[in-house]
Amino acid sequence: MKPNILKITLITGLIVAACASNNENTSEGKKTKLDALRKEISLLEAEVIALEKEINSSANPIGIGKLVEFVSIKKGVFKSYILIEGNADANESTIATPKIPGTILFISVKPGQQVNSGQVLAQLDNTTMKQTKIELQQKLNFLVTLFEKQKRLWEKGVGTEIQYLTALNQKEGLEKSLNTLNAQMDMYSIKSPISGTLESLDVKIGQAVAPGMPLFRVVNLSKIKIKADVSESYSQKIHTGDPVNVFFPDLNIEVTTRIQFAAKYIDPLNRTFRIEASLPNLENIKPNMIGKLKINDYENKQALTVNTNCIQSTEAGSFVVVANSKNGQYVAKRHNVKLGRNSDGITEILEGLSEQDKVITTGYEDLIDDQIISVSKSNVN
Repeated sequence: MKPNILKITLITGLIVAACASNNENTSEGKKTKLDALRKEISLLEAEVIALEKEINSSANPIGIGKLVEFVSIKKGVFKSYILIEGNADANESTIATPKIPGTILFISVKPGQQVNSGQVLAQLDNTTMKQTKIELQQKLNFLVTLFEKQKRLWEKGVGTEIQYLTALNQKEGLEKSLNTLNAQMDMYSIKSPISGTLESLDVKIGQAVAPGMPLFRVVNLSKIKIKADVSESYSQKIHTGDPVNVFFPDLNIEVTTRIQFAAKYIDPLNRTFRIEASLPNLENIKPNMIGKLKINDYENKQALTVNTNCIQSTEAGSFVVVANSKNGQYVAKRHNVKLGRNSDGITEILEGLSEQDKVITTGYEDLIDDQIISVSKSNVN
């Protein structure tokens, strides 16, 4: 609309409004004034739109516009992941403790040493038990000799059966007593429950100890696992046998394995359940080292995806800006989109885009529909 015509129209509207002002207190006068104001607003809005187009055209002549970069989207595999923090742990890790109270007589191992299952790590003072064993052994030797003589006499028909059975009973009774004593003496030895590496030694010679005291820690590092506590909200998404990627930031190592155990019990204190996965032999890995678990919980093999940073949001919803070819040049066009899942900075687009749409990835800020844009050389074939 020409500016002069607009001015004349506005003046006319004002005159009408002025005329109506003489009778503005009446209902008819108020309606007339309202109509005049509405026409004035409509004319101003039309002028604003016209000026925007003129400014856009003058600032962006053909072939010149805001520099952008875009990517032609296509269908591909999209996966989303559950991210969890876990800890490495040895499959076999235990503490060696004394079975009876006593005083440490000697220690036969050092921290870091490889030990075998059943190997004696330390010995408690059992001097009294040793003396008792010597006495019983002497008595047993005597009874064995007496029994053998009585047996030979019995075989020759000399002596009574009662004499033979008495000698046999005395010998066997003392043998049982000696076996019991040997078992008791064995309890004075602190032994390793498993084969592995002695990781800690918390006792000294001459120290008095009691049952249950944690004196030695033995860890078998040949078998390491990763364990984590997972929120109950994922209980239907994580199962035994699911693949899992484990990344150890301190080692900068990532491995792929499978979940070997997914608990069916929810801890009532923190509303989580335990999962575990075995790990291959990794150099320098240590129990309780932090690992980042990434578990695939969703996959779409024919998904359209865009970089999450390209998505803009308004009260009306989310949109991306697409580069459309028009009259030999590129112009911007907003596409309202329906979002799916998001993972690693990539978002699945369920509706609003088609394959080969050119989604603007750089320079999309403040673009309006039909604004002329210039394409970066990286997008020119």
